[in-house]
Amino acid sequence: MTEHKTANNAPIGIFDSGVGGLTVLTEVQKALPNESVIYVGDTINVPYGSKSYDELLQYGRHIIKFLLKQNVKAIVLACGTTSSTVYEQLAREFPVPLIDVIRPGVRACAELTGQSQGIGLIATAATVKSGLFGKLLKAEKPSVQFYAQACPLFALMVETGITHGPLAKWATQTYVGGWRGKIDALVLGCTHYPLLSDVLADVLGVDVKLINLATYTAQALKAQLVALGGLSDDNAPPEYKFYVSSDPGAFNKSARFLLHGDLFKPACLF
Repeated sequence: MTEHKTANNAPIGIFDSGVGGLTVLTEVQKALPNESVIYVGDTINVPYGSKSYDELLQYGRHIIKFLLKQNVKAIVLACGTTSSTVYEQLAREFPVPLIDVIRPGVRACAELTGQSQGIGLIATAATVKSGLFGKLLKAEKPSVQFYAQACPLFALMVETGITHGPLAKWATQTYVGGWRGKIDALVLGCTHYPLLSDVLADVLGVDVKLINLATYTAQALKAQLVALGGLSDDNAPPEYKFYVSSDPGAFNKSARFLLHGDLFKPACLF
């Protein structure tokens, strides 16, 4: 296989099933303000949580091939489902640095929660079913009490702008209300979930530490680029491009709100 080579000033690729990966994009922008980014939202297939392994592998291959045609220098799998199911296979197939959101999250749990004996994970059904997060976390912290809950409504709620109000409160209470008092850290195992932080804190208590995978993924990406000597040295302002697989209008509306206009550029079909 031919090695993938690209200039330091090439863009970073980020992909997710929809708008959730924008939480990763904003953290990447904070950690790496000089880097250009190409973002892909696979909106025709959202949500990923109910998809099979073969479907997720097909989607990942298609998007990575598209991003490689844009000559990206690294790719972030800004999706907990993809990261927990097909990351290792995709990493074997493509000669470009791939950064997932699960492994940085596990490291964050191990380092930040200290003597915590109760850690919860909320994620898609596919991520929970894979058992990867719990397996990796137990290897780091064998004594931890680990809870996991699939939250299939959450990604769809965020995609449609429902992050507060009675429905958000009801869904959150239904999924994790029983964890109040049992956990002192909660891993937001899907990149859509930081947008539900307020209602999660309301249901679980403000003392529960919310571990945002996006933050630690951006740090892992930066460390990887530093190690490879791949940081941009371009003095020109970075560029942000957005692509979706369906309905740019709906994505643009959500992206404009979530990015507060700071990074927003209208998306095109890919």
